[in-house]
Amino acid sequence: MAVAFARMPSSQNPLSKGRIGEDAMCAYYRCIVVCFASIRRWNPNVDLVLVSADSLPEPFCGQLDRLGVQIVLAHFGHRPPEGLGKWGGSLFLFDALEKLRGKGGLQIFIDPDVLCVRPLDDLVASLGEAVGVQGERLQDLQKPSSDKFKGYRQTCAEMYPELGEATLEHGMYGGHFYAVPERWTPLLLERIERAWKLSLVRFEQGRPTFSTEEPIMNYAVRAVPVMEMGSYVRSIPTAPWRRFLTDPDIIRGLTLWHLIHEKDMGFQRMYGCAADPLSWFWRSSPEEFRDKAGAMMSATHQTPQRALLNFCGDIIERVTSERAQNRLKPLYTQLVRISTLLRRP
Repeated sequence: MAVAFARMPSSQNPLSKGRIGEDAMCAYYRCIVVCFASIRRWNPNVDLVLVSADSLPEPFCGQLDRLGVQIVLAHFGHRPPEGLGKWGGSLFLFDALEKLRGKGGLQIFIDPDVLCVRPLDDLVASLGEAVGVQGERLQDLQKPSSDKFKGYRQTCAEMYPELGEATLEHGMYGGHFYAVPERWTPLLLERIERAWKLSLVRFEQGRPTFSTEEPIMNYAVRAVPVMEMGSYVRSIPTAPWRRFLTDPDIIRGLTLWHLIHEKDMGFQRMYGCAADPLSWFWRSSPEEFRDKAGAMMSATHQTPQRALLNFCGDIIERVTSERAQNRLKPLYTQLVRISTLLRRP
């Protein structure tokens, strides 16, 4: 089980600003500790690897060592040029995949904001020889009246023929989870490099291009068998905009929770528990763990303050434009942070 992480400027990490007065990357380091601790809690014998472009500071490095996480340094060869998108750190996945090439077996890559809530055995057994992906429904990621992925589809329609591919409909797979059997790694890396080189050429020409790992991986996996893993891993949005997965029973039944909106909130609150071997994080029953984690991450239960904010956000989404929502999101985030500080730890 691996996490690929590269230190990037705050402009390249728009969903995490960190705490006032400290390095913004500390919020990510805490996420990484919680992520690996959750995997270790359920899977004592799984190999854990952090592939990083830089060394981690203390206390995080020591905490990962106590969890049995191997830290592997890798060169960020796919670092994007200035001006190419705002999620440049995601491209380090390709360097991590190359770094772990030849290790044999199955490599599962997840984002730092993923929480494991049960053993991985069933997930791994269901894969077979396929590459595991988690599909995203485009209608879940945008307002019904908008088409924010029109540009992505148009870019695919231009780039796929240049890459020698038919522009057929294909899946949109989230970049937070890829399970890659070793047998497919060489082919995936070959196709990744092909798409990356074309992306750089088109960027220099001022043409629309792929700027994150998701569209490049969407292209790469077209050449291999894929297995949809939505029964085991899902994105769980906890902000008010497009909360498309709210059923507590479905959420508790998953193996991996991708909590993209909790980097600065739920993961930060859970960090102390994950670092304490005597806390509920390590000693609670499976059901208690999922209940406590679901409440702390606002995934299966919300405090009255958070529920009110999400209720208001839902109304705002219904009556305002996408542009207006983007302007209101920073204010909403600040209100959630304040409400989080008012909660008991």
